[in-house]
Amino acid sequence: MAHAKAITLTNDDLEYLQSLVRQRTIQAQVVDRAKILLYKSQGASNNDIAERLDVNINTVKLCLSKFKEGGVQRALFDDQRKGRPVEITDDAVAWIISLACQRPCDLGYSQELWTLKNLHQHIQTHAKEAGYPRLATITRPMVQKILKRSEIKPFKIKYYCEKRDPDFESKMHDVLVVYKQVEMQFDENGNIIVPTEGPMVHTVSCDEKPGIQAIATTGDDLRPTAEKGCVYRDYEYKRLGTLSLIAGIDLLTGIAVPVVSETHKSSDFILLLEKLDNMYPEGDIIRIICDNHSAHRSKEVQNYLATKPEGRYVFIFTPKHASWLNLIECFFSKMTKQMLKGIRVKSKEELSKRIYQYFDEVNAEPVVFHWTYKLDEISEDEAKSKCS
Repeated sequence: MAHAKAITLTNDDLEYLQSLVRQRTIQAQVVDRAKILLYKSQGASNNDIAERLDVNINTVKLCLSKFKEGGVQRALFDDQRKGRPVEITDDAVAWIISLACQRPCDLGYSQELWTLKNLHQHIQTHAKEAGYPRLATITRPMVQKILKRSEIKPFKIKYYCEKRDPDFESKMHDVLVVYKQVEMQFDENGNIIVPTEGPMVHTVSCDEKPGIQAIATTGDDLRPTAEKGCVYRDYEYKRLGTLSLIAGIDLLTGIAVPVVSETHKSSDFILLLEKLDNMYPEGDIIRIICDNHSAHRSKEVQNYLATKPEGRYVFIFTPKHASWLNLIECFFSKMTKQMLKGIRVKSKEELSKRIYQYFDEVNAEPVVFHWTYKLDEISEDEAKSKCS
């Protein structure tokens, strides 16, 4: 009996087919076709292959025929079928995307953002008049698919910070120079370098945290127990009013200086300046990094500064709407997580007392905050040349 004629496979083809046979996540018919080619390369007959794989012999013949026509890939995978012609045209898809990118309130609705349901209904309602009658019967999953394919998410908001200050880059650069100068006031061991000539410069990052709510519970909290491992709190609460915090943090020592009040005015900022004035030796320079709030530039503040020696205070203003450039924001974020989150008090006086207590606790083991963003763009020579 004559031996069946074997097919010739390259080493790459053999490795590829063997890898397909070992996989468990591909279609069974692809695995069968790979085995047909492997068995045939070993000289097995068509009948023998059909019996071993429990398939019709015509399946074996078709696979081998496609291999002769176009190689391994042609034998393994079916040709893509033509299917029905596309009913939703590119113009119709573009119209859907255009609708999704518009505000619903501009189209006569009350809402600010689309929901998939409302967008779908709007498309069906207005498709005919827009010249796309096929879309009058489009399904909601198809609308969702079109949006996903175009990476359009009209149901979601992502926030960003608009650079509204025309001098943003130059003002940011000035702030970064100050941070570089602060960095240069530490030696390689992290110790503060006290200048032998000229005044000492103390850099204080300042900002306000207004609207801290004093909230009281209507019932006592239930503390954790072995049975219930977390704090249980009544949903109801009572608002007692708000307090404002203005604070500064020394970028050399990490010491934080607070002023808590019921107002948010220039007089509160002056109280902070007075605290700083009493904190640092006469003749030293107090450099303040702060934002452009009116309380920092008011006539009342200017009158106070006029009572101090010239050069005692130096102000570095961050660009407008760029509070993230102020290092004290890191401190406020830490404070919110550690102390203000979930706080309940019996009065505003208690809230004020606990805020001051928090600052005492922080200053017992102060943490020095270091700025890193884009600081490598500022050279030491530039920082030295701009020293006050």
